Amino acid sequence: MEQGVYRVDVTKQQFVFSAAHFITFAGDICERLHGHNYKVRASVEGPLDENRYVVDFIALRDAVLDETSALDHHMILPRDHAEIKVHTSEKETTVTFRERRWVFPNEDCVILPVVNTTAEELARVIAERVIAKTQQRFGPHLNFIEVAVDENEGQWGVCRLPWPA
Repeated sequence: MEQGVYRVDVTKQQFVFSAAHFITFAGDICERLHGHNYKVRASVEGPLDENRYVVDFIALRDAVLDETSALDHHMILPRDHAEIKVHTSEKETTVTFRERRWVFPNEDCVILPVVNTTAEELARVIAERVIAKTQQRFGPHLNFIEVAVDENEGQWGVCRLPWPA
């Protein structure tokens, strides 16, 4: 039987999420709060299994959809930034960068394990979470997962991670 390496790509209209964020750049410039209609694509690569497919499209789709839905209509904040400080109280999340300050209701915020809420970092977090949701079902035979996040009609941040053995 023919051997090869195959890839499954999923990109759906449902993989669009609208979210607000701000990042730092050029060392110490903090941009203004703004939002994007992000789009996501996910790919996994590996050999064909006994059913002659890499993975079940539906299982991969559902795992990605869980992540994009969790980010939709939220303020995305970095947990690990050196100067953007995020503090959560009982009802509010307060964010500071030097003399600037923002306050949001807790339910409007998603705090991610990132240094900066860039498309590249969002791609990594989504990839890690899709692995966590699907690793048991998909098994160890895959080579990698790649997640791409488009923040502005053709500006993609991409993260490719090895699939855990």
